[in-house]
Amino acid sequence: MNIILVDDDRIYLDELRDTVTQMCERNHITATITATDKPLSLLEKNIYNHYDVLLLDIDMPMIGGIELASEINKLKGMSERPYIIFVSGRDGLVFQALREQPFSFVRKSEIDDLIPCLIKISQRLSVENTYGVKSGRTVDKVLIREIVYLEKSGNYVIFHTLSGDIKERTTTDEKAKDLKPYAFIRPHIGYLVNPLYIREVTSANVILTDGTVLPLTKKLSKSVRQEFFDWMVSKR
Repeated sequence: MNIILVDDDRIYLDELRDTVTQMCERNHITATITATDKPLSLLEKNIYNHYDVLLLDIDMPMIGGIELASEINKLKGMSERPYIIFVSGRDGLVFQALREQPFSFVRKSEIDDLIPCLIKISQRLSVENTYGVKSGRTVDKVLIREIVYLEKSGNYVIFHTLSGDIKERTTTDEKAKDLKPYAFIRPHIGYLVNPLYIREVTSANVILTDGTVLPLTKKLSKSVRQEFFDWMVSKR
Protein backbone atom coordinates (compact mmCIF):
# COMPACT_ATOMS: atom_id res chain seq x y z
CA MET A 1 0.00 0.00 0.00
CA ASN A 2 1.38 3.40 -0.98
CA ILE A 3 0.52 6.15 1.51
CA ILE A 4 1.32 9.86 1.26
CA LEU A 5 1.03 12.28 4.17
CA VAL A 6 0.32 15.90 3.30
CA ASP A 7 0.77 18.64 5.92
CA ASP A 8 2.51 22.01 5.90
CA ASP A 9 3.87 21.48 9.44
CA ARG A 10 7.17 19.65 8.91
CA ILE A 11 7.58 18.76 12.58
CA TYR A 12 4.12 17.20 12.78
CA LEU A 13 4.65 15.56 9.39
CA ASP A 14 7.72 13.71 10.70
CA GLU A 15 5.81 12.67 13.83
CA LEU A 16 2.87 11.45 11.74
CA ARG A 17 5.15 9.43 9.47
CA ASP A 18 6.64 7.67 12.50
CA THR A 19 3.16 7.05 13.91
CA VAL A 20 1.74 5.66 10.67
CA THR A 21 4.83 3.49 10.17
CA GLN A 22 4.34 1.98 13.63
CA MET A 23 0.62 1.46 12.99
CA CYS A 24 1.33 -0.44 9.79
CA GLU A 25 4.06 -2.56 11.37
CA ARG A 26 1.89 -3.49 14.37
CA ASN A 27 -1.00 -4.48 12.13
CA HIS A 28 1.09 -6.35 9.53
CA ILE A 29 0.33 -3.86 6.77
CA THR A 30 3.01 -3.64 4.10
CA ALA A 31 3.24 0.04 3.20
CA THR A 32 5.49 2.58 1.54
CA ILE A 33 5.02 5.90 3.30
CA THR A 34 5.88 9.26 1.73
CA ALA A 35 5.46 12.72 3.23
CA THR A 36 5.26 16.16 1.64
CA ASP A 37 4.61 19.72 2.76
CA LYS A 38 3.89 20.75 -0.84
CA PRO A 39 0.24 19.81 -1.48
CA LEU A 40 0.14 21.28 -4.97
CA SER A 41 2.79 18.77 -6.09
CA LEU A 42 0.12 16.05 -6.05
CA LEU A 43 -1.62 17.71 -8.98
CA GLU A 44 1.53 17.94 -11.10
CA LYS A 45 1.38 15.21 -13.76
CA ASN A 46 -1.35 13.56 -11.66
CA ILE A 47 1.18 12.38 -9.06
CA TYR A 48 -1.73 11.59 -6.73
CA ASN A 49 -2.36 8.54 -8.96
CA HIS A 50 0.72 6.83 -7.55
CA TYR A 51 -0.83 6.51 -4.11
CA ASP A 52 -3.48 4.30 -2.55
CA VAL A 53 -4.10 6.54 0.46
CA LEU A 54 -3.83 10.31 0.96
CA LEU A 55 -3.73 11.60 4.52
CA LEU A 56 -4.54 15.30 4.16
CA ASP A 57 -4.35 18.18 6.59
CA ILE A 58 -7.13 20.72 6.03
CA ASP A 59 -5.56 24.03 7.01
CA MET A 60 -2.63 24.62 4.64
CA PRO A 61 -1.36 27.67 2.73
CA MET A 62 -1.57 27.86 -1.08
CA ILE A 63 -4.27 25.17 -1.19
CA GLY A 64 -6.26 23.67 1.69
CA GLY A 65 -6.90 19.97 2.10
CA ILE A 66 -10.59 20.24 1.22
CA GLU A 67 -9.84 22.16 -1.97
CA LEU A 68 -7.09 19.70 -2.87
CA ALA A 69 -9.44 16.76 -2.30
CA SER A 70 -12.01 18.43 -4.54
CA GLU A 71 -9.49 18.77 -7.37
CA ILE A 72 -8.34 15.16 -7.01
CA ASN A 73 -11.93 13.89 -6.94
CA LYS A 74 -12.58 15.66 -10.25
CA LEU A 75 -9.52 14.04 -11.80
CA LYS A 76 -9.97 10.50 -10.50
CA GLY A 77 -13.58 10.28 -11.64
CA MET A 78 -15.32 7.07 -10.52
CA SER A 79 -12.17 5.48 -9.12
CA GLU A 80 -12.13 4.90 -5.35
CA ARG A 81 -8.37 5.15 -5.33
CA PRO A 82 -6.69 7.05 -3.87
CA TYR A 83 -8.64 6.83 -0.63
CA ILE A 84 -8.70 10.25 1.04
CA ILE A 85 -8.53 10.59 4.81
CA PHE A 86 -8.54 14.04 6.39
CA VAL A 87 -6.26 14.28 9.42
CA SER A 88 -6.97 17.58 11.09
CA GLY A 89 -7.31 19.49 14.32
CA ARG A 90 -10.02 21.68 12.78
CA ASP A 91 -13.09 19.88 14.12
CA GLY A 92 -15.31 22.72 12.97
CA LEU A 93 -14.59 21.86 9.34
CA VAL A 94 -15.64 18.23 9.54
CA PHE A 95 -18.99 18.75 7.79
CA GLN A 96 -17.41 20.82 5.02
CA ALA A 97 -14.77 18.11 4.58
CA LEU A 98 -17.40 15.36 4.35
CA ARG A 99 -18.84 17.00 1.23
CA GLU A 100 -15.81 15.67 -0.62
CA GLN A 101 -16.80 12.13 0.39
CA PRO A 102 -13.49 11.14 2.02
CA PHE A 103 -12.92 7.64 3.30
CA SER A 104 -12.76 9.10 6.81
CA PHE A 105 -12.06 12.15 8.96
CA VAL A 106 -9.57 11.62 11.80
CA ARG A 107 -8.81 14.16 14.51
CA LYS A 108 -5.14 14.76 15.21
CA SER A 109 -5.92 14.41 18.90
CA GLU A 110 -7.44 10.95 18.23
CA ILE A 111 -4.88 9.65 15.73
CA ASP A 112 -5.40 6.02 16.77
CA ASP A 113 -8.74 6.22 14.93
CA LEU A 114 -6.61 5.92 11.82
CA ILE A 115 -5.81 2.26 12.54
CA PRO A 116 -9.15 0.69 11.51
CA CYS A 117 -9.16 2.86 8.38
CA LEU A 118 -5.76 1.59 7.27
CA ILE A 119 -6.72 -2.01 8.04
CA LYS A 120 -9.93 -1.77 6.02
CA ILE A 121 -8.20 -0.16 3.02
CA SER A 122 -5.41 -2.74 3.16
CA GLN A 123 -8.01 -5.52 3.08
CA ARG A 124 -9.71 -3.97 0.06
CA LEU A 125 -6.46 -3.63 -1.82
CA SER A 126 -5.32 -7.17 -1.01
CA VAL A 127 -8.18 -8.74 -2.96
CA GLU A 128 -7.72 -6.62 -6.06
CA ASN A 129 -7.03 -8.34 -9.37
CA THR A 130 -3.68 -8.43 -11.10
CA TYR A 131 -2.74 -9.18 -14.70
CA GLY A 132 0.46 -10.82 -15.91
CA VAL A 133 2.23 -8.94 -18.69
CA LYS A 134 4.89 -10.98 -20.51
CA SER A 135 7.82 -8.65 -20.99
CA GLY A 136 10.68 -10.55 -22.61
CA ARG A 137 11.46 -13.56 -20.41
CA THR A 138 9.75 -12.14 -17.35
CA VAL A 139 6.13 -11.72 -16.34
CA ASP A 140 5.25 -8.45 -14.63
CA LYS A 141 2.19 -8.60 -12.39
CA VAL A 142 0.26 -5.35 -12.74
CA LEU A 143 -2.80 -4.30 -10.76
CA ILE A 144 -5.78 -4.01 -13.11
CA ARG A 145 -6.65 -0.65 -11.57
CA GLU A 146 -3.18 0.67 -12.46
CA ILE A 147 -3.48 -0.13 -16.18
CA VAL A 148 -4.56 3.11 -17.85
CA TYR A 149 -4.75 1.98 -21.48
CA LEU A 150 -3.21 -0.38 -24.02
CA GLU A 151 -1.84 0.70 -27.39
CA LYS A 152 -0.89 -1.39 -30.42
CA SER A 153 2.65 -0.74 -31.65
CA GLY A 154 3.72 -2.99 -34.53
CA ASN A 155 3.85 -6.57 -33.28
CA TYR A 156 3.61 -5.38 -29.70
CA VAL A 157 1.04 -3.98 -27.31
CA ILE A 158 2.18 -1.27 -24.91
CA PHE A 159 0.60 -1.32 -21.45
CA HIS A 160 0.51 2.27 -20.22
CA THR A 161 0.35 1.96 -16.42
CA LEU A 162 0.63 4.36 -13.50
CA SER A 163 4.12 3.00 -12.85
CA GLY A 164 5.35 3.23 -16.45
CA ASP A 165 5.06 1.46 -19.80
CA ILE A 166 5.43 -2.28 -20.37
CA LYS A 167 5.67 -3.84 -23.85
CA GLU A 168 4.38 -7.32 -24.70
CA ARG A 169 4.59 -9.17 -28.02
CA THR A 170 0.89 -9.86 -28.58
CA THR A 171 -2.23 -8.42 -30.23
CA THR A 172 -5.00 -6.13 -29.03
CA ASP A 173 -7.51 -8.83 -30.02
CA GLU A 174 -5.92 -11.24 -27.54
CA LYS A 175 -5.73 -8.61 -24.81
CA ALA A 176 -9.36 -7.60 -25.44
CA LYS A 177 -10.43 -11.18 -24.63
CA ASP A 178 -8.26 -11.32 -21.51
CA LEU A 179 -9.44 -7.97 -20.15
CA LYS A 180 -13.12 -8.31 -21.02
CA PRO A 181 -14.05 -9.30 -17.42
CA TYR A 182 -12.59 -5.99 -16.24
CA ALA A 183 -14.78 -3.84 -18.52
CA PHE A 184 -11.95 -2.45 -20.66
CA ILE A 185 -13.38 -0.43 -23.53
CA ARG A 186 -12.13 -0.63 -27.12
CA PRO A 187 -12.63 2.72 -28.88
CA HIS A 188 -10.35 1.82 -31.79
CA ILE A 189 -8.79 -1.39 -33.16
CA GLY A 190 -5.43 -0.36 -31.73
CA TYR A 191 -6.51 0.68 -28.24
CA LEU A 192 -8.08 -0.67 -25.05
CA VAL A 193 -8.97 1.70 -22.22
CA ASN A 194 -9.59 1.19 -18.52
CA PRO A 195 -12.87 3.06 -17.85
CA LEU A 196 -11.46 4.20 -14.49
CA TYR A 197 -9.38 6.73 -16.41
CA ILE A 198 -11.92 8.01 -18.91
CA ARG A 199 -12.89 11.63 -18.33
CA GLU A 200 -15.06 12.14 -21.40
CA VAL A 201 -16.21 10.48 -24.61
CA THR A 202 -16.64 12.93 -27.49
CA SER A 203 -17.80 12.31 -31.04
CA ALA A 204 -14.26 11.56 -32.24
CA ASN A 205 -12.13 10.88 -29.16
CA VAL A 206 -11.87 9.35 -25.73
CA ILE A 207 -10.28 11.81 -23.31
CA LEU A 208 -8.51 10.42 -20.27
CA THR A 209 -8.22 11.98 -16.82
CA ASP A 210 -4.59 12.98 -17.48
CA GLY A 211 -5.55 14.74 -20.72
CA THR A 212 -4.44 11.96 -23.08
CA VAL A 213 -6.63 11.90 -26.20
CA LEU A 214 -7.31 8.55 -27.88
CA PRO A 215 -9.08 8.07 -31.23
CA LEU A 216 -12.67 6.85 -31.36
CA THR A 217 -13.77 4.97 -34.48
CA LYS A 218 -17.05 6.34 -35.82
CA LYS A 219 -18.71 2.92 -36.08
CA LEU A 220 -17.80 2.19 -32.44
CA SER A 221 -18.95 5.53 -31.08
CA LYS A 222 -22.42 4.41 -29.99
CA SER A 223 -21.28 1.16 -28.37
CA VAL A 224 -18.39 2.87 -26.56
CA ARG A 225 -20.72 5.49 -25.11
CA GLN A 226 -23.11 2.77 -23.96
CA GLU A 227 -20.35 0.66 -22.42
CA PHE A 228 -18.97 3.65 -20.54
CA PHE A 229 -22.45 4.61 -19.32
CA ASP A 230 -23.18 1.05 -18.19
CA TRP A 231 -19.87 0.91 -16.34
CA MET A 232 -20.56 4.19 -14.52
CA VAL A 233 -24.02 2.99 -13.48
CA SER A 234 -22.55 -0.28 -12.16
CA LYS A 235 -20.15 1.65 -9.92
CA ARG A 236 -22.84 3.70 -8.17
